[in-house]
Amino acid sequence: MKSPRRLPCSLELVILAVTLCLVFASCRRKEPVPASQSQAQAPVQQGANAAQRVLYYPAGEDLLLAPCTVSMVPAGTPQQDMAALLNRYFDGPPCDGQVQPFLEHSSLRALYMVGSEAVVDLTGPVRTGGGSSTETARVYGIVETLVQNFPQVKTVRILVDGQEADTLLGHLDLSRPLVPEPRLLVRSARTAPDQGEAR
Repeated sequence: MKSPRRLPCSLELVILAVTLCLVFASCRRKEPVPASQSQAQAPVQQGANAAQRVLYYPAGEDLLLAPCTVSMVPAGTPQQDMAALLNRYFDGPPCDGQVQPFLEHSSLRALYMVGSEAVVDLTGPVRTGGGSSTETARVYGIVETLVQNFPQVKTVRILVDGQEADTLLGHLDLSRPLVPEPRLLVRSARTAPDQGEAR
């Protein structure tokens, strides 16, 4: 009985080499990335451009304004960034120990710049509830939040529903532009703000 004919050694080596190449090629082939996975990565890339902003809310028994740092993705122009920051302000404090001085449904109606003055137009129940401490916290929480985050803002004027307002709750004069009041900040924020981190 004849033994089966064997292929020449050189031909066996060629076949083996081709087989190994095919195996390696199939192992290195990359699977396509699903659309959902590529979309999930977009917020991470946007987050890399986030700016650190500081919100000022009343805290403690004396209700002095305390800073709290949040990350915000730029909205576009500085004016749009200011409006986005105040909209975030009305969502309430993200840091422990702070309180929201505004009643629910209070909000920003409009914001625009006139030279170095930010004109903030409020709407909702901004003229309701609380006394002088509440009014001070409402007004200067906005003033400090804008001035401390945007160097181009030197003064702030507050309107209500598009109209000039003499006061919110009868204690502060809003008929003139407002400047920052460092004495209303917690002591640690008057020179080098000890900014808490949002939780």
